[in-house]
Amino acid sequence: MKIAERLDALSPYQPVSPPEVLSARLGRPAETLVKLDANENPYGMSPRARAALASLSDGHYYPDPESRELRACLADFTGVPTENLLVGAGADELIDLLLRVLLDPGDRVLVCPPTFGMYRFDALLNGGQVVSVPRRDDFSLDLEGIGRAVQASSPSVLFLASPNNPDGRRLSAQELEAVLALPLLVVIDEAYIEFADGALGAETSLIRRAPLLPNLVVLRTMSKWAGLAGLRIGYGAFPNSLLPALWKAKQPYSVNVAASAAAIATLQDLEERTQRIQAIVKERERLIARLKAIPFLQVFPSEANFVLCRVRGMPASSLRNVLEEEGILVRYYDTPELSDYLRISTGLPQSTDRLTSVLLAQVKDPALRAQGRAAWADEPVADNRSSLPAARCERTAVISRQTRETSLQVSLNLDGNGERQISTGIGFLDHMLEQLATHGGFDLEIRALGDLEVDPHHTVEDVALSLGEAFNQALADRRGIRRCGWALFPLDEALAEVVVDFSGRPYTAFQATWHAPAVGGVPNSLWEHFFLSFSQRAGCNLHAVVRSGRDDHHQIEALFKALARALATAVEVEARRSRQVLSSKGTVSV
Repeated sequence: MKIAERLDALSPYQPVSPPEVLSARLGRPAETLVKLDANENPYGMSPRARAALASLSDGHYYPDPESRELRACLADFTGVPTENLLVGAGADELIDLLLRVLLDPGDRVLVCPPTFGMYRFDALLNGGQVVSVPRRDDFSLDLEGIGRAVQASSPSVLFLASPNNPDGRRLSAQELEAVLALPLLVVIDEAYIEFADGALGAETSLIRRAPLLPNLVVLRTMSKWAGLAGLRIGYGAFPNSLLPALWKAKQPYSVNVAASAAAIATLQDLEERTQRIQAIVKERERLIARLKAIPFLQVFPSEANFVLCRVRGMPASSLRNVLEEEGILVRYYDTPELSDYLRISTGLPQSTDRLTSVLLAQVKDPALRAQGRAAWADEPVADNRSSLPAARCERTAVISRQTRETSLQVSLNLDGNGERQISTGIGFLDHMLEQLATHGGFDLEIRALGDLEVDPHHTVEDVALSLGEAFNQALADRRGIRRCGWALFPLDEALAEVVVDFSGRPYTAFQATWHAPAVGGVPNSLWEHFFLSFSQRAGCNLHAVVRSGRDDHHQIEALFKALARALATAVEVEARRSRQVLSSKGTVSV
């Protein structure tokens, strides 16, 4: 069997791995990973998209080969006539389709690296040759170099990303007009344009110009802003002259019914998506500000949902490995032009906190570490948080704690819905505190910066103390609460029991038999200290017992889930006793 010769020299595109693969490779639960390597939307799909998938009933039929309903919705969204729009299984399909239509063997494709690798990959896959004009040091285009390359090589098409991947820079008006004046097709890939303004790209996208110019194609995607990366939906606006050939060459059923339904539902949920994108943009700016405080990073401005950093004083690959050991995934490019760089996606606020805490721990100078920690401590507690206002009802608390070793901010709402935003720099502790909020039904936000370069002791202790203070403050005089709560909680082979009484008389009894010295980088001896510190500041009598268990992770998680259920019962307000304090003394004081 003969394989096409062009494949011999074709290097495969290097995609990122999904969470379950990363979890197996790193030996960490997938839910504890901080995935900042693929520019995905950390908020996921819109509620309407989830509902559309849940109610999908026509998966047994072939999809509409022309995606008529989706194209009509996209026409309303973009202002481009339906007949000029084409939908594909991600923008990647449309890149490949364009080159399949445009290239004869040996035809040339112009690219400006560093940029999205699929342009080069698909050009070679379709029998073309690649002409490269590298970008300048600030990632702007070398317009003179592009002009010379066009004159010398007569390429058929030029691919440009705006904002560009990996640096996040958008094309200037001068650059755009210069390339559109060249005698070739210009493809502008706007995969990240929705993050460049406050209107999902409506103010900055070039897509409306594509039907008006014979040499302009604009591609966009629903992978990033819409949170549909796993469903593969991309679309583009094309001049009339190209469309007959594209429709002829396109695979008829490449856009499946699930992806189409989710995309249509998302386009009907734009208010929710706009809020999410605005939150991501705000978090991007906070991420940039934090990264600039790391002395070994050179941070580039970005109009996308990621930030490019040049690593100085150490190999970027080594820093990537340090982050991986902490369960934090960022993008590293093993290429000569990007060997010193890391690209970091914008995640949730707690992801930013965890990432930058690990980065700060790599700073050797204690004075510089303290300076960075102090600067970050000035951030408001609820900055960029979408669902946890600092004080919205009577049973809330906001705690700030500053020591030489740690800086903590805690926001608690006892009458919440289990919303949580946790970032302590210790992934396993974050996971346990998330269980506490989820199973207790508390809205909980904890942001901690500690001396993790030494060990986790101070952070674990001060988180427990601050959390206890938050419960004590939120309960006030404890009027009307049940006061006492009890819970058993199983987790596989482990069974934990917790009893709590907000008696105003702190006391802790803790029993557990550990089978290893630590889990998730936290010494198991610290968990008794955590419960003791919490009890002291919350003013409660706390008994915690692991009745059985062979896996320490399961034992600890069962303890936190039992604690959550016991706390939820203890702080519940009883209507018939709303004015009473359950104490023979008539008061509960700490």
